[in-house]
Amino acid sequence: MEKKQRETPIFDRSKFDSDEISEIERIQNMLDAAEIIKAVAKQSKMAPGGKLIAPKTIFVTDKRVLIKDPNMLGLRSEVDAVPYSQINNVKLEKGVFTSKVLIKSGYFNSDQQGYIDAIPKDKAARIVSIISEGIRQSQSPTIATVSQQSSDDDPLTILKRRFAKGEITREEYEDMKQALE
Repeated sequence: MEKKQRETPIFDRSKFDSDEISEIERIQNMLDAAEIIKAVAKQSKMAPGGKLIAPKTIFVTDKRVLIKDPNMLGLRSEVDAVPYSQINNVKLEKGVFTSKVLIKSGYFNSDQQGYIDAIPKDKAARIVSIISEGIRQSQSPTIATVSQQSSDDDPLTILKRRFAKGEITREEYEDMKQALE
């Protein structure tokens, strides 16, 4: 019986150090085939708020956020994967040496799971920026759909708008216009 080979995750190896690449390889079976990894940050072991034995790792992709939380001295780990559409807000708390990323989502049952503390400041700022953009993009199709479905638009107005946007050709426009009249 042949073993199904998993596609390797998509990411620019030059943007990640060897520890981050190792972490990515540990969760690659959880990623979709075309999912792109944009950022990775591991919680500090020594800085205030860090975990000495089994630090958390946050992965930010083009589709979602994954937080890997090792337990049992790192022998097992839980991975929370939250799509941007389920994230309400993301916040950056800057400390003296490190920063904390807080994620508000209905997905998390307790406040303890929706954050990762003691990560490098530059990585934390980049992660918050990527998550904010992901949230914005996940909400924009909904906003566009609502604005396009105005109750006072008649079929002819919608047809004119589609023609103006280039969605239909002049011939299609004329045919549909004639059918509506």
